[in-house]
Amino acid sequence: MSIKINMPNSSILIREGKFIVKNITDSFEKIQAYYLRHRIFCQELAWVQPSADYLEIDRYDKNAVFFGVFDKFSHKLLAFLRLIIPEGVFMLEQEFSLLVEPNYIIRKKSDTVEVSRLCVAPEARDKKIIGSFGIYNISMFLYKGVYQWCIKNHVRYLYLVVEHKIYRLLRIRGFPCKMIGKPIQMDNGVVTVAAIMDWREFETLNTQKQPEIIKWFMI
Repeated sequence: MSIKINMPNSSILIREGKFIVKNITDSFEKIQAYYLRHRIFCQELAWVQPSADYLEIDRYDKNAVFFGVFDKFSHKLLAFLRLIIPEGVFMLEQEFSLLVEPNYIIRKKSDTVEVSRLCVAPEARDKKIIGSFGIYNISMFLYKGVYQWCIKNHVRYLYLVVEHKIYRLLRIRGFPCKMIGKPIQMDNGVVTVAAIMDWREFETLNTQKQPEIIKWFMI
């Protein structure tokens, strides 16, 4: 039996310094997102087959919420990710099912989403957000936007599929991801893991160890 879950509609828009993190909704912004995805996943990483129009679009987009970090002045998209909602099929259930332990039941409830297509433009990877609570890179600003959206939309759990080295880096940075299967070397040679993260655990952990991050995420 399929699960009927309405697409969350409480959006976010946060301005800090020269940057904005927001939901991507209009056609022009979506074209920028598909183009950036093509640059990274088709051309730089060669994980996805290139397309003639230089846009990377797939069937998961129809059940996903888009996020982007933009330059406030040029409105150029600098970073992107999407959250696939549980009404649709997660990539974990199809492309990455081999990363999930056979006895693990994937959570398909309204408080759970799947992160995918996270990417940062090469020219933006050294840019920083400088504020009262520290100095953070563009990807952390993107995570902050996702966190605030999740709070608004009552989403607690995030699934993700990442390189094993990125998984370790996320845990070092204070994101308490937990693997739901063993690391596997994919066809492209990259060792990859599937994991889940609980925002409440993130809050508890960082309130104790990195309170400045929690303060920054919440403002």
